[in-house]
Amino acid sequence: MVGWRNYFAHVMAIAGAVTAAMPALAAEWPVLPSPWSAPLVTKAAPVADLGYFLPRPVPAWQGEFGARFWYGTSTTAKSLYDVPSHSNAMVSRLTYSGMNVADGELFGRVTFSNGMFVKGYAGGGGLLAGNLKDEDFPPSIVPYSSTTSGQYNGELTYASLDLGYNAVRGGDFRVGAFVGYHYFTQQMNAYGCAQTATNPFVCQPAVPNTVEVISQSNQWQSVRVGLDGTLRIGDRFTLTGEAAWLPFVFLNGADTHWLRIGTAVGDFAGPIPEDGRGYGYQFELLLSYQVTEYGSVGIGARYWHMQASGNSNFEGNVVGETAFAQPVDWKTDIFGVFVQASLKLGPYPVGFLN
Repeated sequence: MVGWRNYFAHVMAIAGAVTAAMPALAAEWPVLPSPWSAPLVTKAAPVADLGYFLPRPVPAWQGEFGARFWYGTSTTAKSLYDVPSHSNAMVSRLTYSGMNVADGELFGRVTFSNGMFVKGYAGGGGLLAGNLKDEDFPPSIVPYSSTTSGQYNGELTYASLDLGYNAVRGGDFRVGAFVGYHYFTQQMNAYGCAQTATNPFVCQPAVPNTVEVISQSNQWQSVRVGLDGTLRIGDRFTLTGEAAWLPFVFLNGADTHWLRIGTAVGDFAGPIPEDGRGYGYQFELLLSYQVTEYGSVGIGARYWHMQASGNSNFEGNVVGETAFAQPVDWKTDIFGVFVQASLKLGPYPVGFLN
């Protein structure tokens, strides 16, 4: 018992000495930050539709609405063939190229807390410049003919509406799938005509550029199936991407050769109706910057491609002659960059989802 008491006394003496020395030792230690006193790291703002983290999320929606200005370039080409029962050889090719696209659009997106979303845009503007190369091939014409015309005062309008679901969602990212409809029209006008090959009969002498020689009106309607997603980068930047496949594209158009419309045998009675079916694809990429809690600006790029095969319906449209429908192929490509500004609204409760 005495030994135990002596051992306890020695331990207490050592503890007292250490306690007395602590202030002096503390003066020699470096000051280390406390994990409890350090400021919290700001986390990325959650995506609007993250209510699925809750057992029973309150039904709500959040919207984003804004405007864009789009500037780019467009090319549209048409290849016309002889009737299949004859030769099916290429008769002519018209290529509208270098057309500058400048237009404005409005867009919007509404996302629900259950993951569903609806989005769309609508816009229009002008095809400010460009040119038309019109080629005619033997044996339909001899010799080969190639003419050039200026393209002025063209127009385009378009709209898109999609319904989708965000299948993958995280605190700073999401991926969704959608299906929708796309509408797109082009009006191209060619003025003047100058022969650049050796044909002595077509546009000889040259037609001045004050005379409209050809106009083409095309209406494209498409079904869209695609994926889109967003990735939050830091506290203010967001990267958004979209890829859409157009499995069903329908074309209705009209070709007006103004110098060939008349009442003589072989003249055109009016515009030649055209049709076609095909496919296409569309891509879009956007980098946006959140200026305020509700407002953002961004810069992006987009590319559209559509093509179709059908007929130029000459039947009943050639004066004094029996004409037939001829096969025709169409392709159109548009690439451009855009700037945008948008405003976020919500989230707001949705009563009818309760």
